[in-house]
Order: sequence, then C-alpha cells, then structure tokens
Amino acid sequence: MLSLEWVNEVGRDMLYTAFLVSMPALLVSFIVGLIVSIFQTITSIQDQTLSFVPRVLLTGLTVVLTLTFTLSLASAFVVRMFLRASEVMR
Repeated sequence: MLSLEWVNEVGRDMLYTAFLVSMPALLVSFIVGLIVSIFQTITSIQDQTLSFVPRVLLTGLTVVLTLTFTLSLASAFVVRMFLRASEVMR
C-alpha cells in the first residue's frame, strides 16, 4: 500500500539522483561562465560568442567524460524503482 512516507522517500531519491546526475555539467558550466565573465570584465570585450562557445564545448566534454558515472547512477535508480514497485505490488 502506498503511504505518504513511501512517496516522500521515492521523491527524495529521485531528486537526489537528478542532482548527482546534473551536477558535473552544471558545475563546469558555472565555473567556465564565471571565468569568461571575469575575463570579459578585465578586457572590456563584450562578445556573446566568447561566453557561449567555451561553455558549450567544456560542458559537452564534461558530459562525455562523466557518462559512465551518470549512466551507473541512472541505472541504479531504475533498479531501485523497480524493486520498490515490486514491493507495492505485494
């Protein structure tokens, strides 16, 4: 039977997994954006592509490099959800 505690536990697990999966790409994007913004402020260059291109390239590289970590987290989450679903069916 579904209870509020069970729903909270599943929601917490889902949000924590989403946080861990997205954190490497978001962190790299934030750091690169901050570095480029400081560089633009120091040099007074206000070109939009200077901010966009390095962020996209390094974020994409981070996604590729952390793909095995991300897939292992996501697959472990799916296994946990199937196990919890089988508990509900009993």
